[in-house]
Amino acid sequence: MSHRDDLREAADALGGSVVVCGLGAHGDRLAGSAFRNARYASVAALLAEAASATERGAAPAPADASPPAAVVVALDPDEVGEGHEAVESLRALGGLDAFAVAVVPANAADDDALSAVRDAVDAVLLAEGDAVEAAIRAFLATVQEPGFVNLDLTDAETVLSAGVAALGTGTADRDAPGAAVAAAFDGLPEGVDATDASAVLVDVVVDPETSIAAATDVIAAVRERIGADANVIWGGAVDEDAAHELAVRLVVAGVRHAPPPAAGDPCPRCGDPLVAYRFGARETLSCDACGYSGIAMRRE
Repeated sequence: MSHRDDLREAADALGGSVVVCGLGAHGDRLAGSAFRNARYASVAALLAEAASATERGAAPAPADASPPAAVVVALDPDEVGEGHEAVESLRALGGLDAFAVAVVPANAADDDALSAVRDAVDAVLLAEGDAVEAAIRAFLATVQEPGFVNLDLTDAETVLSAGVAALGTGTADRDAPGAAVAAAFDGLPEGVDATDASAVLVDVVVDPETSIAAATDVIAAVRERIGADANVIWGGAVDEDAAHELAVRLVVAGVRHAPPPAAGDPCPRCGDPLVAYRFGARETLSCDACGYSGIAMRRE
């Protein structure tokens, strides 16, 4: 068995230390999903496990119900306002003795909704609206996949404590690390501004023929796009199946976020409702009252 196989075996042994779950519609979407180095559990089952562990006290826990080191929960932030049943479940998850990360679709996350989620859990990670599960998988790979420089949950806690975060991924030719970084920043959810980010987790994945020194070029390219004092924690791995390719995964924290408006939202100029218009394959928003137009559109 190779050294890398040893590392993978050790990582697999930690599979129960991270639990993935979902609230509302995301619970239905994720039910039954398999995650490498993590297990799926419904919110009800996870909270029942925690209650059972409390009752057992020091008694050994069943192998499939060991206390998690982290809980990653997918949800729509508009389900977490006061009066929603999900808010109590989210607070209960946040009260577990585990690092609780909420993964939410950025297109539905306004300031008030994000504030409510952040009050309940340890960290918030924004994802594209239709790619929440993919964002969870990318996040888990970033902090769990073994490599020549490993990242772990402690690194994630350090970065995510800096504020609301967003995840982006990008690939490019192995000789163009700057292009891979640009693609990863372009892959951040719509409405996210990472210019003043205060912390970044960077995972660099190279093919077997690429020098690990390429990671240095990636980090330099990342630093050009964020604040000079931002904390950058990086890791790297070799993908035996990749060919002539370099991949970058970013978790950027302390970002500004302003989801684009949707039809029916107030016009930023006069306050009247915005109206959606379609021109061929293109959609835009306009205000019939004052003529304001050309607004980027959020699809519900």
